[in-house]
Amino acid sequence: MIQLSNEEVAFFRQKAVEKINAEGWEGRNVEQKVENFANCWITEEAFKQLLIKQQAFFRHRGLYVGDAAGAGVDFEFKRNGAWISMGIRSIDEDSLNKWKSVAYPEDRFLTEQQKIPDYVVACHNDNGSVAFLGMISKKELLDELGRSRRLRSRTNQELFRTVPLDKFSKEKLIGLLEELDKR
Repeated sequence: MIQLSNEEVAFFRQKAVEKINAEGWEGRNVEQKVENFANCWITEEAFKQLLIKQQAFFRHRGLYVGDAAGAGVDFEFKRNGAWISMGIRSIDEDSLNKWKSVAYPEDRFLTEQQKIPDYVVACHNDNGSVAFLGMISKKELLDELGRSRRLRSRTNQELFRTVPLDKFSKEKLIGLLEELDKR
């Protein structure tokens, strides 16, 4: 678990508000979108801090504002000299405790599989206290999404599929972090 400062949390929430305002998210649940982007950036920052503690050799796209097409992967790091990619999926309290699942965008699964990273880490942010719940490989993720049914989010107004949280392995995440090339 990584704890971000109150200042860091406030910074990412403010940047999320600025992003939503700049991009003109009209007709959508703006408060929910602000929360989603803030959680995304908070959990990415926490993962970055974890990688720094591990002294890992890594690249991070940083705070990104713009369309999804230009975003790139969340993280890349070296293992045995080869670059691998990692995505971060932040889940809310209901997904963690009620549904015990990780949502994944329907359009990414159907038409943009080339943008799915080699591994995906599920995590949960509780006001800056970020827990890393586990990791799944791209192949395992695609297999699970292929078995999952298509759902519509009322709050996010998007189509998605879910992967059971128990498919994300904490042991595999710990193992991968230990294998990363060091700076």
